[in-house]
Amino acid sequence: MAHLPTRSFQAYQVFAANTNVGKTILSTGLVRAAAALSVGAEKQKRAATKAFYLKPVQTGYPVDCDARHVKTYAPLVETSRLYAYPDPVSPHIATTNPPPDSEVLQATINAIRTFKQSLGHGDKGWALLETAGGVNSPIMSGELQSKFYRPLRLPTVLIGDSHLGGISTTLTSYESLHQYGYDIPALLLFDNKSRNHEFLERYLAKAENRPLIHVLPSPPEKLADPKADAEQLHEYYKKTESYFRDVVQELEKNHEKRFDRLEELEGKARTSIWWPFTQHQTVKDVTVIDSAYGDIMTTYVAPPTSVAAASTEGIKKEWRWREMFDGCASWWTQGLGHGSPALTQSAAYAAGRYGHVMFPECAHEPAVKLTETLLETVGDGWASRVFFSDNGSTAIEVALKMALKASQDRYINLGEATGRIEVLGVDGGYHGDTIGAMNACSPNLYNAQVSWYKSHGHWFSPPTVVFKDSKFKITIPTEMTSTKEPVQVTIDNLTSVFTEPSAKDPRLEIYRNHIRSTLVRLTRDEKRSFGALLMEPVLMGAGGMVWVDPVFQRTLVEEVRAFKGFGSEVETYKNAHVPVTNQWKGLPVVFDEVFSGCWRLGRKSAADMLQVSPDIAAYAKLLTGGLITLATTLTSDSIFNNFLSETKTDALLHGHSYTAHPIGCAVANTSLRTYREMESHGDADKARQDWGAINHPSTSGGNNLGVWSLWDQKVVDKISRMDIVEGVVPLGSVLAIQMRETNGPSGYASLLSQKVQQKMREKSSVEEGGDVEVAIFGRPLGNVVYMIASQVSTREQLAKVERILLRTLEGPL
Repeated sequence: MAHLPTRSFQAYQVFAANTNVGKTILSTGLVRAAAALSVGAEKQKRAATKAFYLKPVQTGYPVDCDARHVKTYAPLVETSRLYAYPDPVSPHIATTNPPPDSEVLQATINAIRTFKQSLGHGDKGWALLETAGGVNSPIMSGELQSKFYRPLRLPTVLIGDSHLGGISTTLTSYESLHQYGYDIPALLLFDNKSRNHEFLERYLAKAENRPLIHVLPSPPEKLADPKADAEQLHEYYKKTESYFRDVVQELEKNHEKRFDRLEELEGKARTSIWWPFTQHQTVKDVTVIDSAYGDIMTTYVAPPTSVAAASTEGIKKEWRWREMFDGCASWWTQGLGHGSPALTQSAAYAAGRYGHVMFPECAHEPAVKLTETLLETVGDGWASRVFFSDNGSTAIEVALKMALKASQDRYINLGEATGRIEVLGVDGGYHGDTIGAMNACSPNLYNAQVSWYKSHGHWFSPPTVVFKDSKFKITIPTEMTSTKEPVQVTIDNLTSVFTEPSAKDPRLEIYRNHIRSTLVRLTRDEKRSFGALLMEPVLMGAGGMVWVDPVFQRTLVEEVRAFKGFGSEVETYKNAHVPVTNQWKGLPVVFDEVFSGCWRLGRKSAADMLQVSPDIAAYAKLLTGGLITLATTLTSDSIFNNFLSETKTDALLHGHSYTAHPIGCAVANTSLRTYREMESHGDADKARQDWGAINHPSTSGGNNLGVWSLWDQKVVDKISRMDIVEGVVPLGSVLAIQMRETNGPSGYASLLSQKVQQKMREKSSVEEGGDVEVAIFGRPLGNVVYMIASQVSTREQLAKVERILLRTLEGPL
């Protein structure tokens, strides 16, 4: 990547604890010492070092010009200045027409790229980027520097405040940078009577990744005579050369150690880690992730085996940086991007306020607030209780316990004939890898090798939807019809897929007849007992990104609730005091929204898209925006009251040591608030317009904002018309492409998507105006290639991904 250090190019960012702490003086001393390494390099038989200095933002110009100061006292250094303003004020008030942050950041990256490109063969580079003001001073847009420069994540030299009171500002700055994920190899202070460095050395002695503290002689007081002042500064820099040289040499040692550690990670991981869902014997490359921010993971890539083998003995292999779009949203968790400052702050506050505290029979503010938020959003109108757990699979286990007990309490003869209670579901669903959740799925590759797995249910073959040849095509399986071939229905508009069928549409009658006859057969003829309807609404994730016809799922819920043959109801039902309107009917309906919930598909929940309320629903993954694990199971009083009695053994005896941990709850509160604010976001409105969701007949006169996709409609349309594509699923942040398998196994066992994903990982491209390697990190899912954006992905970023995706699909596989 253009701005990142390499073995031969060191780059640092200078932050200061405050203004007027000597940041420019110390920066000048550092680059001056680095430039001195090139003097006599040939005689010393070492590579020449070119030194560079960059000042992205300068105020008080031209009276004040830090780049000019550096050039004056370090003439061997190449300097650059980007944005300059005449008023000596904070950058956020220096201009009434601030440039976009993206422009400023790109200009900074381009400047560092220019430095790197100017190096001759065998030369070394040493660059310093000096920020303006203090760590949390704003730039022109008003964004704090600590957040603005985070995408660069350059190793940071922190200039401490050596004045009286400077201990506080220095530690605050250090902790702020550390909290946002910066590496701080060096902390520089002046030696004066305050002796702040002595305390800081003791205080930071046991800090993880502690910076090396360097104490330098204080500069002379500024003289009124400019010529005399310049002379004494020249003398100061000459006398302190050895001090600054020591700092530069220590930074170089740290630089080398950093790359040594990165290059050791692959080998250490291979010999000590057991990865999930991975056949270790077939792993060719280990993706070493140095950091992540937004949608991008910064990875460190080993050279191809052939190149490494050809390397001269004794010379280190040339690794390189690669910017990778997180195409699988890090296993579907990323909602607000990696390294979100807002989520980081929420987590830090909760960690500092609580750590973790006991939850049974207790209450704390983050948990209560999250409960209220969930009931107002995804549980609006149907849920009244929230149960906390730690992950999606466990949330489903809890949901099953809730549902099955409710059914057992209502139906006196449940399980009488066969000795067990089963669930109704949809074939291809996946609810997790714990035992109960696994048994509540149809047989599949996830449970095929698990000896304790036993199918506990009946699974309806789902009618599915794909976008193919510019049309939405719904395929009804033959078992639902009297035809030999599947029946297909074509729909023009994405939102229309979710609306009630017209009178000419055959689906509704087919679905109702099939579901009713199946329920009669299962309960009357086969004498089987069922305690719940469990399904992933709209989109089944791990089962292959299967888009189930919303009309079918809506009809299935209606028919299950209307069916009277699940068992004989007890005379005095435990929930008799609950109003009839709030009672669950037929069977408790459980929605697994671990994947599809929390605005993943563009709406607050998949249930909202179906316009059907469940009795129980599980949420995880996007719940915390991708920062920390947390899960919740929502339900109604109609279910909750089944566990009420004076006997503890009648309670829901399920829990975790970290139940409702305050950090997770606080982060989830921030995530949900942000998602709600984004419903009226400009980018979302553009996507709705692109997909015809705005002003659609089904969305007028209410808060229904239609159904839409973050992915460009023209790109999706182009993919849908490719011969190698069976169909496309464009819903919210999800883009799934079902590839046509011509050779080899089909479904999850297919290796086709693995080939495509591997090509996209390797698909380095030079974006316009730069040398940044761009690739996509994805996970194979049988014959399905999928991309998942975060809720904060920009159209510009997604356009890059779409270009790579199109190039890959159009090329040889």
